[in-house]
Amino acid sequence: MWRAWWWLSVGSLLLAACATTPPPPAGDEQPLPREAAVPAPKDDDLAQAWAPVEAKPVAEPSAASRVEPLPEPPDRRGPFRDAMAEAQRALHDKELDAAKAAADRACAEAADLASDERTKAWALAFKVSLAMKDAEAATETALAWRRACGPDGVDTCRAQVFRALGQVAKLKGANAAALKALAKSLQEADTCVAQAERAANAPPCLSAAEKTAHKHRDELLSAQVLYAKALAEKNEAKRPALFAKAEARCQSPWCAGLRRKALAKQQALALAANDLEGAVKLAMRDLAVATSLVEPGLRLWVRPPELDRLCAKYDAARGAGACRRVEKDVTGQWTFRDFSKDRPSEALSPDQVKAVNEHYAPLLEECLSEQAQRLTPPDAQRFQVSWTVQNDGRVREAHLRRDLDDTLLARCLRRQFSAWRYPRFTGELQHVEQSFLVSAVERRR
Repeated sequence: MWRAWWWLSVGSLLLAACATTPPPPAGDEQPLPREAAVPAPKDDDLAQAWAPVEAKPVAEPSAASRVEPLPEPPDRRGPFRDAMAEAQRALHDKELDAAKAAADRACAEAADLASDERTKAWALAFKVSLAMKDAEAATETALAWRRACGPDGVDTCRAQVFRALGQVAKLKGANAAALKALAKSLQEADTCVAQAERAANAPPCLSAAEKTAHKHRDELLSAQVLYAKALAEKNEAKRPALFAKAEARCQSPWCAGLRRKALAKQQALALAANDLEGAVKLAMRDLAVATSLVEPGLRLWVRPPELDRLCAKYDAARGAGACRRVEKDVTGQWTFRDFSKDRPSEALSPDQVKAVNEHYAPLLEECLSEQAQRLTPPDAQRFQVSWTVQNDGRVREAHLRRDLDDTLLARCLRRQFSAWRYPRFTGELQHVEQSFLVSAVERRR
């Protein structure tokens, strides 16, 4: 078991609540006893609080204290799978109008899914258009398929489109020469932007590639051209704006890879210019893009270690919690590191517990901030919170006090603890205790 004082601060080490017309307790929430303000703990008190003490036996958690797992996100793929199955069935039965309608629906459902699902949907849509023997419609479907390639497997996806255009050329009434010229212009554009990223200077072919992108409304190709131009720019002062233009050119899911490359370049330039705040904001924008590529049920734990290192520098310059505030402002949410993915140990060390507690602190601060808003100045309340960590690194139960375990604060804390992930360990379950002092002070109007 480890114990620590927790001191929340807004402005001057106290959480403030408006003095006029405090909100009444909600639902069955009962007013908690008023307590006088307590001095903040000293730094050495905090350090000593993490000393390990004798472990206590673990009892089965009661229903009131059990931390429930996070709810499973809704199945985003159900409608996609249904539409794909309907399109395949209709195509097999030669019900081509029904197959086209279902394939169009599958492409729409796949727009926010993974690259391979988007590719499968468009490949099926093209197969339907080919079966309808309409060369013009099949060509448009192939180009729409190409525009949806990415962020993964762009080259493979585009190669499939080139082969598809070859199939269209075999249809009766198709303009084979025009299709051959179209495929050639697309291939030359792809080759050009790939070479441009490795070249010291912008190759002349970029101009033709840009025209191809504009003609066929290919946002990713257009962004690739802009990115290549930014790489070739010799004037360092102009490069940040050029990379920003490339990143902003396409906001679709299939452009996420290109956007992340452009944001990384901007961040490196910001750091080189000693613009730490600019670098942090760019890193948070990159985090938002990276988060969008992950399954909804895993998005909470996508935070990379390098972001924590950058945040440590920013907090050292701007004060504790400054980087987290930027994260919330830029992305609108929190992200965390999943410590349970670390190599397991026999038991949690005090340093590991402290690191996890500090890392996930914003989640508890939300609950304590809400509690402060429920107080009437000059109330101050101290809460002793205890929780148990399972061997898989998850929190299984959390207590305030038996008579407080069903309060709004307790419920909020248990909801937040469901997201915590400690390192895995093989020994006895671990207990953690912390004291939280929440105070309300009058705000000046």
